[in-house]
Amino acid sequence: MNKFFIAFAAIASSGILAYSYLREWIAIKWLGEVPELIPEHPLSPYFHGSIGLYQRVLVIFGIYFFLVFLGSVYFTWKKKWGFVMLLFVASMLGILGIMINGAIK
Repeated sequence: MNKFFIAFAAIASSGILAYSYLREWIAIKWLGEVPELIPEHPLSPYFHGSIGLYQRVLVIFGIYFFLVFLGSVYFTWKKKWGFVMLLFVASMLGILGIMINGAIK
């Protein structure tokens, strides 16, 4: 049961975040959506300063979580539970990176 929940958490957390970041990046890059950035607000993160920087942050985190997602699926399929746990930890560290990145003003 424990292996199932760790595998599910590794796949779900990284998959949801990869989808949301890459979907936002694709919408801005190719579908012409304009993001609602508020650079003059004192609580806005630094990457709201320009659309280019915002897109770069989106694609970096999107690719990171997509690779973690692919690795989680692959190692779950191969039943390499140590690697699945490692990728779950990598996913949680990526979420910590998102929070730290958003806190930088």
